[in-house]
Amino acid sequence: MTVNNTGVSRKILVFVWAVPLALVIGYCLATPERMQPLMVVGAVIAILITPLLLHFHHPILLFSWNLVFILGFIRGKPSLWMLMAGIGVGIAILSRVMNKDFKLQNVPSLTRPLLFFLFVVLVTAWMTGGIGLRSLGSEAYGGKKFVFIIAAVLGYFAISAIAIPDDKVGRYSGLFFLSGASAVLPNLIYMAGPALWMLFVVFPTDLALSQAFEDFSPYYIQTKFSRVTGVTFASLAVFTYLTARFGLAGVLDIRKPLRIMVFVSTFVLSLLGGYRSAVMIFALVCAFQFYFEGLHRTRLFVVVLAAMILGCVALVPLASKLPLSVQRSLSVLPLKIDPIARADAEGSLEWRIEIWKTLLPQIRQYFWVGKGYAISPSDIYLSTEGARRGFKVVDPAIVTGDYHSGPLSVIIPLGIFGVIGFLWFIFASIRVLYLNYKYSEASRRTLNTFLLSYFVARFVFFIVGMGAVSSDMPIFTGLIAFSVALNGGVRKNPTAQASPHPEVSLAPVEGPLAPVPT
Repeated sequence: MTVNNTGVSRKILVFVWAVPLALVIGYCLATPERMQPLMVVGAVIAILITPLLLHFHHPILLFSWNLVFILGFIRGKPSLWMLMAGIGVGIAILSRVMNKDFKLQNVPSLTRPLLFFLFVVLVTAWMTGGIGLRSLGSEAYGGKKFVFIIAAVLGYFAISAIAIPDDKVGRYSGLFFLSGASAVLPNLIYMAGPALWMLFVVFPTDLALSQAFEDFSPYYIQTKFSRVTGVTFASLAVFTYLTARFGLAGVLDIRKPLRIMVFVSTFVLSLLGGYRSAVMIFALVCAFQFYFEGLHRTRLFVVVLAAMILGCVALVPLASKLPLSVQRSLSVLPLKIDPIARADAEGSLEWRIEIWKTLLPQIRQYFWVGKGYAISPSDIYLSTEGARRGFKVVDPAIVTGDYHSGPLSVIIPLGIFGVIGFLWFIFASIRVLYLNYKYSEASRRTLNTFLLSYFVARFVFFIVGMGAVSSDMPIFTGLIAFSVALNGGVRKNPTAQASPHPEVSLAPVEGPLAPVPT
């Protein structure tokens, strides 16, 4: 009689390791109100998935970059993309140390401004009381904004360090853009009821809390003003993927009616969040995409212009009958809408203008050394209670650093050196995106065109809209990092590469990418 040693060893492994591990995890999950058990579960999960991370960390990072997913079992509840950014940088450095032949992609024209900006952020944090993470025992709040910026810079290096293989461009693009559609999940979990609310351990409650507030506020109940904010971000994710995959010419191809229907549906659904910014972003992206695709020189320009005019005319009698959230989104257009939606939108704008008027005189005070993001808990309490009781005090949004203005979100917290570093990075990124667009090979031209259009559109919105450097920095670094990974660096001018006089090259050459064949 023979004994199956493999089967015996597997059984021993189950009893020695798997069963005790299952008991520990079961106990931890049975006591979710305690932080320590959740941290044990997180550590166990991290150990088990280490081999997976070593092999698939790059696509996982791309997928998590726009994914709405948090790690509720870790103090501070960081987003998954933050953890993956750190892991990606660590794996890249370890691979380089252990294998001297392993080459990491590097674009000096982007590395320099990012490191300078990161240096300014760290020095500002040091000079203004530290990063200040309340979740880690600090006596101050506000450090999460510092963490967002630092993680965004690390994420750039983690994504751009590895080139995307030719056969995986479409798959990785889908992972990167479509993962943003997960923004609708917190709203769906909230609407599903308490039975699924335990999922908020891994999904942020911000979007659901805004919906809950409106569902239980007497004002919103009376006016039936409901904003499903997650739908806006999910619709924008689908819109970006469609445009990146097919371009505007492909999306508006009358031979592909399904694409047109999905495209129009994403715009309509985005209005349910009540954000005027949704209309602005859609318009900016389409305008830049239209230009960079060269469609303004084709007959499609006339067709699209006529369709827009007809759509606006059709909205005139219908606008006041649409849901209030949709009317609020459309309040940027000269349409007759419900006074409730109009008042809510105008009140929000007036509130922002008052904040800007209060902040403008502070620019001189924080011109050389920024204010930072450290916040005293007593200041938050006093401003909130004063506003609630009707006293004229500093607005809580000013105290927490939510300035609702891109330029102010840079100059006041980070000073003039932060502005220099940020603008240096932005214009260096636009230059790289333009070179990758101009000298792109045919198979990646549509995607390179969209990356340039979307980056420029988001920067314009950052300046004239309601930008914030802490939340927009991951968008900028993610887009430029994806472009570098997609193109293997910065694309070269094939004409200059073939020239016998390299000193007259039309474009600086960076990165390991081979010249594009003519």
